[in-house]
Amino acid sequence: MIDIYTYMMPKTSGSTKEFQEAAKFLTDQGVKVVMAAPHETDYSPVSMYVDEANRVLESQVIPLKVVSGKRVMVNERFIQTANRSFLTINDTNKYMLLGVPQKDKPTYLEHIVYELQLDGIVPIISEPERHPYFLENKDELYQLVKQGAIVQLASDSIVGANGKKEKKAAFQFIEHQLAHVIASGVSIDTYRHYSLDKAYEVIVKAYSQEKAKMFMQNAKAIVEGEGIQMLPPERVKKSKFLGLF
Repeated sequence: MIDIYTYMMPKTSGSTKEFQEAAKFLTDQGVKVVMAAPHETDYSPVSMYVDEANRVLESQVIPLKVVSGKRVMVNERFIQTANRSFLTINDTNKYMLLGVPQKDKPTYLEHIVYELQLDGIVPIISEPERHPYFLENKDELYQLVKQGAIVQLASDSIVGANGKKEKKAAFQFIEHQLAHVIASGVSIDTYRHYSLDKAYEVIVKAYSQEKAKMFMQNAKAIVEGEGIQMLPPERVKKSKFLGLF
């Protein structure tokens, strides 16, 4: 498995032991590659952290690879950030993972998606099933996907750990071709609750092995800077109460 969203980087230069324990745990779950970042509000390059993490893994013969990247929290001023290319996953200048502050009404996302695409960057909207705005405005997510954005769901949402509303929305997005990749978002502190493998099992039971395989292959394509598999998006129709039309 490949996980495109984690905070598995050592917190400090002296905290490699817990990093090694976390890395071993993930490899036991079948994880081969993780995108890891020190903190999503730090816009500085993370290559030096990645190089050090991989040196530690290699020295301990732990079969896990760390690639650069981060979930970038966006706002109306984000597009003014200079040299955004170093924020892309694995420094491929292809995919960028975008987080939206919970309190925001992100009407600015359409402009950000457009501007990033002008730079040749494909924006990934992270965990919209957990955001109040997208829970109430699912058609806005449809418009962003139609515009060219792709969507990352949280594995915890799929297994139900984030709540019933979040799980329902995650499944709606999957069923309407509004979801393209799944990731965990785990950190050094939360890795023992890892659920990406369990989320794929849920997808297999609810849909098919092919659907789970598509999500897995998309994670690999994102890390390698290749094109992903995606079908034309569909609108999520608002459910009607019985007897009301």
